[in-house]
Amino acid sequence: MFEKSEFLEKLNSQKGGAGRLLLGIDLGRSYAQLSLYTEEMAEPISVPAVAGGEVYAFPAVLALYRSRFYAGFEAERIRQLPDAVCFESVFELALTEDQVTAGGRVYETRELLHHFLRLSLQLIGEYGRADQAAAVMFTTYLEQEAALQERAYRILSYATARLFSKKTKMYLQTRSETLFHFLLKDPEKLWENNALIFDYQKEGMTGWYCTLEGSMVPRSVHFTRLSPCEMPPVADAEEEQPYFKQELDAEFCAVLKNLSGKSCGVTWLIGEGFKGDWMDRSLDILLDNGRVFQGNQVYSLGACLTLLQMETEDEALKGYAFFNDTDIRWHIGLNCRRQGLLTENLAEEYVPVFEVGTHVGSCHERIYLLPDRNEELVILARSVHDGTIKRLDVPIGELADKPLGENRLMVEFDFLNISTLQVQVTDVGLGSLVPGSGKTVTQTFTLD
Repeated sequence: MFEKSEFLEKLNSQKGGAGRLLLGIDLGRSYAQLSLYTEEMAEPISVPAVAGGEVYAFPAVLALYRSRFYAGFEAERIRQLPDAVCFESVFELALTEDQVTAGGRVYETRELLHHFLRLSLQLIGEYGRADQAAAVMFTTYLEQEAALQERAYRILSYATARLFSKKTKMYLQTRSETLFHFLLKDPEKLWENNALIFDYQKEGMTGWYCTLEGSMVPRSVHFTRLSPCEMPPVADAEEEQPYFKQELDAEFCAVLKNLSGKSCGVTWLIGEGFKGDWMDRSLDILLDNGRVFQGNQVYSLGACLTLLQMETEDEALKGYAFFNDTDIRWHIGLNCRRQGLLTENLAEEYVPVFEVGTHVGSCHERIYLLPDRNEELVILARSVHDGTIKRLDVPIGELADKPLGENRLMVEFDFLNISTLQVQVTDVGLGSLVPGSGKTVTQTFTLD
């Protein structure tokens, strides 16, 4: 989860929740959803987007008319008026652009996101106000790239600074991790026999395959993105749908047949695309594999459940560990003498390099060490699956022009993908008085 980022930890370090109001907000490309939890509730609930109805997703649209902003369904109505200015996909707009020009005026996109969230949070009504929230969890369609997540968090921090109190903690996580926390609440634990999750939104369909692996505690829960997993975009109205129901059913059947080797105990169908009665043969295929559930509020509820599980230190969290398909599954470290005084009695210490669960894009590390007189550098890789330890040997005997132990090595670690580790060792010496040879050796290890 992105709460591990140093930026977020620094921002939240001095905060303590003002109450027990917990908010979960899902920001999609074309829609948004809101869920909440208070201490009077047995579990989180979704907030209806329309009074007295059972519609929970509302358009990610902001409209401006006569100096007043409107959001969601109201914005969809206002946009039809003459001279109204409309901004679609508000979160994505703020993520990709700093400013936009509309109606001859320049708008800051993060300010537009602020107005969209301000109006959306009015939906919580009787349950309280946004500035009374102890914590808020945003979940988005973004993948786990650190730089993109960091930008998203900074944009959301700006947009919500005037909405929440200074004590409100704020978090951001991916949808796959949100699904992980949502599935943890299942009392039957159907997902432990693997799970398929399909998300069919206006822009198309995505999917995940959830597997439980390993015998060690915490057991690792892996979310792998499904590919191919294509379906046509959902039309705004049924009469605009270019596909007949039979053709939609046939396309989904084709997707499922490509996944025929993946067993599962439960399938979740999420999104507007699964509304209607177009599933016939495809539903039969799903039911042959296990239980099938449909739920359009999964992400915002999962965001709330994440906060609740964190707050109560839920036992389920201690039993399972989340892994995206871009997270490494190995602890990497080595026993070495660190840079310091060069003495015969300098003791070795274990130096961790990468921890299990680190995003592969963040697995770049450089350390300096003082080699002993062995001609190999020994790296240890411990699997999260069963605790197996692999010894990875890098020959260094030919690097130095002087006896080993009288030089200094720079070791660079890179994961090329989640199962391939590259190690490069360079003799850099001990400064101008004891120059290094500059020789380099590179080894690549396949761990899985």
